[in-house]
Amino acid sequence: MNKLSILLGFLLVIAVANAKFHPELKWETTNQVYGMSEEHMIFRVYLKQQNLDVLEQRVQDAANPNSQNYGQWMEISDITAIIAPTEHTRHTVEEWIHQYNPVSLKYHPNLDSIKVVMKVKNVEKMLGVKIQHYQHANGNTILRSAVDPVLPAFVQNHIDLITGVSNFPVIKSRIQTPTSVSDSSSSAQSGQRIIGIKGMGEIIKITYAPACNPSCGGKYFPIDVSVSPVLQPTDTIKTLAVTPVCTVGTDGQVTCVAQATGILYQPTFITIADTVVGEVSTWNYPFVSNPVVVPQTIKHYYGIPDNYVVTNPEATQCVVEFEQQYYSPQDLSTFFNSMGLPDNTNVTVIGPNDVTNPGMEASLDIQYIMGISVGSPTTFWSIYANSSVEIDDILTWAIDIAGTTNPPIVNSLSYGMTERNVDKYQGQGYMARCETQLQILAGLGLTVVIASGDSGAGDLGGEPMGMSTCEPLNPDWPSNSPYVTAVGSIFYTPFAEPICYQQYSNGGIPCQDEPVGEVGVSIDYGMMWTSGGGFSDSQSTAYYQKDFVDSYLAKSDALSLTPPSNYFNRSGRAYPDFSTIGHNLYVINGGQWATVDGTSASAPIFAGLITILNDIRLNAGLPRLGFVNPLFYQIAQQHPDAFYDVIVGNNRCGLSDYSPVCCDFGYSALDGFDTVGGIGRPSMKVLMDIINSY
Repeated sequence: MNKLSILLGFLLVIAVANAKFHPELKWETTNQVYGMSEEHMIFRVYLKQQNLDVLEQRVQDAANPNSQNYGQWMEISDITAIIAPTEHTRHTVEEWIHQYNPVSLKYHPNLDSIKVVMKVKNVEKMLGVKIQHYQHANGNTILRSAVDPVLPAFVQNHIDLITGVSNFPVIKSRIQTPTSVSDSSSSAQSGQRIIGIKGMGEIIKITYAPACNPSCGGKYFPIDVSVSPVLQPTDTIKTLAVTPVCTVGTDGQVTCVAQATGILYQPTFITIADTVVGEVSTWNYPFVSNPVVVPQTIKHYYGIPDNYVVTNPEATQCVVEFEQQYYSPQDLSTFFNSMGLPDNTNVTVIGPNDVTNPGMEASLDIQYIMGISVGSPTTFWSIYANSSVEIDDILTWAIDIAGTTNPPIVNSLSYGMTERNVDKYQGQGYMARCETQLQILAGLGLTVVIASGDSGAGDLGGEPMGMSTCEPLNPDWPSNSPYVTAVGSIFYTPFAEPICYQQYSNGGIPCQDEPVGEVGVSIDYGMMWTSGGGFSDSQSTAYYQKDFVDSYLAKSDALSLTPPSNYFNRSGRAYPDFSTIGHNLYVINGGQWATVDGTSASAPIFAGLITILNDIRLNAGLPRLGFVNPLFYQIAQQHPDAFYDVIVGNNRCGLSDYSPVCCDFGYSALDGFDTVGGIGRPSMKVLMDIINSY
């Protein structure tokens, strides 16, 4: 065996050791072989950039409200002049690719990545891999290698990352709905179990498995429902002999839904009893029933005039979708008409959109960003991946928008995953390169709003999107980036002060009639899920938030509320930055109305608020807000009334396999900044008055 053969054998061993295929992603190989070698693959080669320290300085200077260069955002050409790889790097990599007869080769405008189309047989030769057909459990197919590319030594130092070859799509958005929750620990002697609870005002709907499950024989008995306030048990409401509506699933399991009377805003315990067998089951967590939320609700509480319409054509915005999440123009029009909003629902679509197959995520995003900032030119940006599925490839979107002329200036993304899983599933170096790309977007003056996750401080839920353990706590990505605006979820309630949660007999007060405030979404405080927040393990505390974070940790330490040091990184980037409503949003999807929860709701709502502020600034001849974090943190210091401070809530609980799980530790809401509600939610009346003074 010659030396070259020995070397190639050694490299291939390394590649096998770095296999990226993960069974939990539910991709399996198929037997399809015929003609595959002639099929085309699309992949992207990321070249090493230059002068990233210079880029960082330029971005921070333009975003600093105290700088004479504030608001002087860069153009694509400015970014290219700073970070473009050396000519030697570009020539070396390009010559290497050309050896394998690419069908096409296209540089990004920043010259820092190359999109390549190449026949499978040539990809295999070029990268030392074996390409196979894989099929997902949902029926979609993809061409991939089970091992990482093998790079020759002469190009290794010129390349950061190659995507589209060995990284398998991770398919799952972060949207949660109350009906998807189950409580596996509910007490029951046989089959009876409460699966989930949903509240719409004083009406509550209880989903449960009946005692006879799975052999009910079509006979479903009424149940008695007890709704007992946690704070004042003497106010218990009992609804007797509630007739359920039951269905039999394809697995033979029976699910029943019963409707009863609840107590508005009061944390309660829900108990059901079969009227014949007598089995009793209790939901083991407090539950709060709230009114349905519509755009006018949000505008009322946040101080936006109902008739406010965005008029500046440059005040653009965008929702970004993955995973085949599409929207229906008919649904959007119906939403606007039903809400009494001006039917200005023209949308620019980039990427695929199957209007006959709308998804709840996409419907929520487009309806609420546009319902808040009525009149704004809006883009629906759907990412098509190198497969028959749309995946959470946030880097692909960030690359594409950075190369777009006149891109939308406010962008909302309701997708993400646990920080420690990013490189594991998307490819080594993916998160670092994405961080640079998000910094580039900040330099271009684009606002990127990210939902902070729906499963608490631990990002619970199991791989690939989350983790299954409470120790350590698991931060979320891309919420961890200092160059995005991470937004968490809160809910409306008059029980918005800590004193409201004391037993009335022990000095608490009946807060039912107090003014409506907001509380962090948490299983501990009556929700079916928990908003995400915490500290990054890979990114340092953002420069603009350091004083806020230091103050928060000092208060938390003094109250013995801080998790042990081995649970989190005290010097990490803290998130969320802000929060908005994320519970009981009324949405129409495929012609059907439903209430929806999630930080997936909070992100587009916050994005719509930024669009309104951009409209005010642009109409006054001022620069767009762009990367808003440094400005908003400063405003919070100078104008404390510009943000509503969320001081009740925690995020120790989450969902694992859609069942509530509460860890011993998490983070608690305190006065001022915290990692439950961030600085708080924008008080738009104040911000709209002062935003032109910066």
